[in-house]
Amino acid sequence: MILIALLALYFVAGLAYWVAQFVAITRVRRAVETLADLPADGPPVWPKVSQILPARNEGPALETALLTRLAEDYPNSELIVVDDRSTDETGAIVDRLAARDPRVQAMHIADLPTGWIGKLHAMHAGAARATGEWLLFSDGDVRVAPSALRRAVAYAEARGVDHLVVVPELLPTGFVLDTALAVFARTICFAVRLEEIEDEKSKASAGAGAFNLVRRRAFEKIGGFERLKMEPVDDQALGRLLKASGARATVVNGRGAVSVVFYRTLWAAAVGAERGIFTAMGRCSMWRTIAAGLLFLALELFPFAVMLRWFWPGAAVLGVTCALSASANRWMNRPLLPSLCYPLGSVLAAFGIVRAGVLGGWRGGIYWRGTFYSTADLRRGHVFEL
Repeated sequence: MILIALLALYFVAGLAYWVAQFVAITRVRRAVETLADLPADGPPVWPKVSQILPARNEGPALETALLTRLAEDYPNSELIVVDDRSTDETGAIVDRLAARDPRVQAMHIADLPTGWIGKLHAMHAGAARATGEWLLFSDGDVRVAPSALRRAVAYAEARGVDHLVVVPELLPTGFVLDTALAVFARTICFAVRLEEIEDEKSKASAGAGAFNLVRRRAFEKIGGFERLKMEPVDDQALGRLLKASGARATVVNGRGAVSVVFYRTLWAAAVGAERGIFTAMGRCSMWRTIAAGLLFLALELFPFAVMLRWFWPGAAVLGVTCALSASANRWMNRPLLPSLCYPLGSVLAAFGIVRAGVLGGWRGGIYWRGTFYSTADLRRGHVFEL
């Protein structure tokens, strides 16, 4: 009897999970505009934008990305590139570009103060030097189209918002990794409620490390990064604090305008995801993280569970979920075949979640950008939770 009740509960939960994704992704595709399609005409006098770009061991990817920023047509911008304790050629690349173009300001951080996460401290240092009315926090390896910043500022000014988030295009790498990124792209559309970001009555908020454009006065109102200095999920937490403070926010799709190679290998993706999974999803708890990974896998593989009992209805559900995955990934300009093979990506993602929980619990914290942060410190400074 208990088993039947559990199976019935699983069936209801699985069906609700995929129906909710269908509704959310449909709404996102209708409501969220695409940056590359927005007008580039703006105010008579363009406000100054300070682009703050933290970089640690970015190497050649940094130079390629910075050259795209130097090709931008925005008329009033400065680039503050913060070399955060790099041990490769990052510092030399930053200095070389700064010597060549007066818009580039090079900053070098040799030591990390106690009580700060490295990337947050780098952005904090960059923001202290910034002179712009708008602050753009963006990872150093992000590539932008020439008109991307102009379109973003014009859109933000026209709508009177204080925070504009651009969801970046995740460039393809390899088939197996792309199946996992296809799941990530779909769940972002579903979990973050992108279509509700601009609704002032909704608590939905967002942030993107690739492109967080923030009006200076709104940033200063929340006290800058002081409240976030030990927050690994800095981009999402920044969006949440801004929305809670009364700042108006909006989000646009960056396909064709803002892009990044999210991770280059499956191993790099697993390591890079540890910080957000263990802190935001697992709330710094090993068992909570492991349970979340197993529940995620059970819901993702729901169509196969149906097929075990009712093959053809289950196959129909699988077809719908594959189409849904393809739709979400098409919206983000992701390749089709990996999105259709989402069950493989789901297994890989679930493994990454469980792995992050086990390692976080075993180590008593996380490693990020070459530095260890203990669970106790993370819990004291934690702001963002899923």
